[in-house]
Amino acid sequence: MKKLHRYIFGEVFTYFLLCLFLLTFVLLLNRMFQLTELVVGKGVPFGLVARLFLTLMPVLLLAALPAAALIACILAFSRLSNDSESIAMTATGMSLYSQLVPVGILGSMAAAASAFLMLYGLSWSQRATEAITAEIFQTRAAAFEIREQVFNDSFDGIVLYVRKISGRDRRMQGILISDSRESESTQVIFAEQGMLVNDSVRRRLVLHLTQGTLHKFGAEPDKKPGQALPPNPPAAPSAHDTPYQVLRFSTYDLNMDLTQTIQETRAFRTNLRAQPIAELRKQLDTAKPGTNKYNAVLVELHKKFATPLACLILAFLGAPLGVQNRRSGRHGGFALSLAVLLMYYLLATFSEGMGESGVIPPALAAWGPNALLLALAAWAARRVVRRGSVDLFGLLDRALEKVPLPRWLQPRAA
Repeated sequence: MKKLHRYIFGEVFTYFLLCLFLLTFVLLLNRMFQLTELVVGKGVPFGLVARLFLTLMPVLLLAALPAAALIACILAFSRLSNDSESIAMTATGMSLYSQLVPVGILGSMAAAASAFLMLYGLSWSQRATEAITAEIFQTRAAAFEIREQVFNDSFDGIVLYVRKISGRDRRMQGILISDSRESESTQVIFAEQGMLVNDSVRRRLVLHLTQGTLHKFGAEPDKKPGQALPPNPPAAPSAHDTPYQVLRFSTYDLNMDLTQTIQETRAFRTNLRAQPIAELRKQLDTAKPGTNKYNAVLVELHKKFATPLACLILAFLGAPLGVQNRRSGRHGGFALSLAVLLMYYLLATFSEGMGESGVIPPALAAWGPNALLLALAAWAARRVVRRGSVDLFGLLDRALEKVPLPRWLQPRAA
């Protein structure tokens, strides 16, 4: 590697590390409140939450790598352009294509890291999260303390009141429960006795109630997920269209769910994306071609390779876009990077949804945004070689000037 190549690589790599750290920190801020709630509000041991925090890193890094590659290249080449260093390099015979060699190295590093996260990091994150969730449920059953004659709201959407707790097994008496986890319906439960049980098989906490009544407002009680309804229906059930229903039961199991809080700490849904390639191929063999499930699996299979390649393409795109006219400044390069990122993520999300619904082929949904970015990068590099810069802000101004305005928006003559 030439000395100038090492200099450019050091400049780009420094910006890349800084952007990667800041973007990961910003993405993590949204989850810190939920992680803190697990410790403070749910009583989960800090060590388990710290391990859960580590399982988030592959997901956050996967989302931050493409953005960091683009922003780093734009900011680095914007600084080189503003300080006339890129002009000096060109004067020595170093063309823009030669200056892109360090960019290609950085983009390849980001793409390799993204590919490793896609193939191995996400699956490890999902397995580790499931294992930690099981540990949380096991420790939670023993650590959860329900106080007598106090309204306990430690669980999401559930308020629990117990008149008396007795015995080594902490059997509860005189129980009142308000369950509002479903927005369309609310239920109030009265029970004579109850006991908190750890269901290690299903990884959940169950409040086993005996001899009580369930009062429900809204939807039918048998549509409540995660609960076992009494085997014997009431003697005189109310009509299905009645908004108020009453059930008398001898035994009733109420799922005290913690998964909502834990799953909210995930950066995005990775159940399908975390599957290895072999598992995705098995799902393709079992799914019916043309269905939404088949298309979704096929899109994710293509994105296993399209997402890492996007890091390399965005790095190549950022370099020529960073060579702006001096009047745009460094702030212009940062604003441009945000605009390109917004366009990329909107296009990727839109095409992914169309691919899953079957509007466009799944392969096009995964590779289409990359193809557009590659075409834009080639156009920007060619324009820099011919004209010395890519003044996108000037192009945008001239394009807006050609757009006809309504009469009431046109400036009036003095």
